[in-house]
Amino acid sequence: MRTVDLFDGYFWFQGVLYRSLSEDLFPQVCNPAVFSTTLKEFNGSFRFVIDCDDYIFAAVDRIRSFPLFYIQKGTEFFIDSDAFELKKHSANLDLDKLNITEFLLTAYTCMNDTLYPEIKQLEAGQFLIWHKSEARLELRDYYVYQHLFEPIEYPLEAMDQMHKHIIQRLIDSAQNRTLVIPLSGGYDSRNIAYMLKRAGYANVICFTYGKSYDGDCSISRKVAKFLNFPWIMVENTRSMWYEAFHSEEMLQFFRYGTNLSSSFHVQDWLAVKILKERELIPTDAIFVPGHSGGAIQGQYLPMIFENRDKMDSKEFIQTILKDFYNLWEYPIEKLYNLFNERIRSYLKIPDILLTEIAASFYDEYAWRQRESKFIVNFVRVYEFFNYEWRIPLWDNEIMEFWQRIPVSQRMHRQLYKEYVQKYQPIPVPVYHDYSFARRIKNKYARIVVGNIMTLAYGRFLDYKNRDAYLNTTISSILVPDLYYPEFINPELPILKAQINGIQALIYIKELVSGNLDKLSLSKQI
Repeated sequence: MRTVDLFDGYFWFQGVLYRSLSEDLFPQVCNPAVFSTTLKEFNGSFRFVIDCDDYIFAAVDRIRSFPLFYIQKGTEFFIDSDAFELKKHSANLDLDKLNITEFLLTAYTCMNDTLYPEIKQLEAGQFLIWHKSEARLELRDYYVYQHLFEPIEYPLEAMDQMHKHIIQRLIDSAQNRTLVIPLSGGYDSRNIAYMLKRAGYANVICFTYGKSYDGDCSISRKVAKFLNFPWIMVENTRSMWYEAFHSEEMLQFFRYGTNLSSSFHVQDWLAVKILKERELIPTDAIFVPGHSGGAIQGQYLPMIFENRDKMDSKEFIQTILKDFYNLWEYPIEKLYNLFNERIRSYLKIPDILLTEIAASFYDEYAWRQRESKFIVNFVRVYEFFNYEWRIPLWDNEIMEFWQRIPVSQRMHRQLYKEYVQKYQPIPVPVYHDYSFARRIKNKYARIVVGNIMTLAYGRFLDYKNRDAYLNTTISSILVPDLYYPEFINPELPILKAQINGIQALIYIKELVSGNLDKLSLSKQI
């Protein structure tokens, strides 16, 4: 008997939008070959578990937007969308030291791991098969983001057609509901807003958050005005952040949005909470963030890939470590000794790499680790407040387009910037940074006291107590007798540490204290 034990999300298959798994897609007598062939054509955000006669199949989409976790214990197999529920199937679970180290350096766990070695997760573009008769687990990739050396003849025109297609799919899935765009001053969210305007979809609200005098907010307002979309500014203050961050509701979000594999991502948590409480958006609104346009277009490709033919594996792995394992200061040689073999075997890296191949490996690692497990996991915020979301900049068509664009056209987002000039002529510059004078002032403040100018540090410390705000150290968020890597300096003031590094430490503290286990998996009502 075939049963659907779990389904979340939506997907397109052969031009049809599905919000559930129908019998015609996966028949009762389904086998791995049929399952894999069908799954490769799915385009959307989803996770599902199917129990067939001889197998259990489970899959996540190409960007792991809905995570799935599993445990194998001898001949028993458990799978769940909630990693905390799987903890109940294992007694005396201990945190894995290497995974803690990696988590604190990156804000997520890598490969198929979670913080507990017994609990595993499906990665982006993966599915699993539980062979019932053999009590055997099998993991397979149905999609891997790697460069394809098939250049596109007219890439700007092709990009514009591709954008039209993904926006039309977004519109069709929205069914005239309000689309809410977290509109920053950058490229990605403005791309979505502009394409919706071009397509004639009027039911759009844009918002931003922070302080109204920030350059990013000013650019956002001007873009929304140019497109004639409603724009909402959600003011945040240190006091508001401190109260929200130390609330029971925030602790519930730690439980809901992290799943023993991702640090909490709360950048727009307070803004979404305010939008809901003040009834500034409809209850059935759909959030449409710009994840992760810059990453796929080459925004983060390191300069090391520019103007060279090849590199050795050590230089490449050190590049990965510098870019992804950087939340705390740690000598690169020590990082290399810890993670060299793990990364090398995972990506199957040869001793010498052509630059195009190295860039492909780099993008593959970024896609499956940082982008899927941390950046895209951002959507848990919208779910927590009972809103749907879409991530159109990870549509299959956009991924398959950028897979074919050579490194030379992706460095510094070169091709995309050419596209914007030709096809999205908004007379508002993209926000890059504060003014030179403000940057100098902020840099001096960071050297002397740390990130005192950064509003978000009000999450951790009460700004009204100036002495404590300036001098509270990392030791205040450490758990006695718990293993911490040597790069965690207890005497470092919190204001001098990276914000995602601090949040990873706080998550570990709440996890080992048992506070998160006491909470049920639920969203805000």
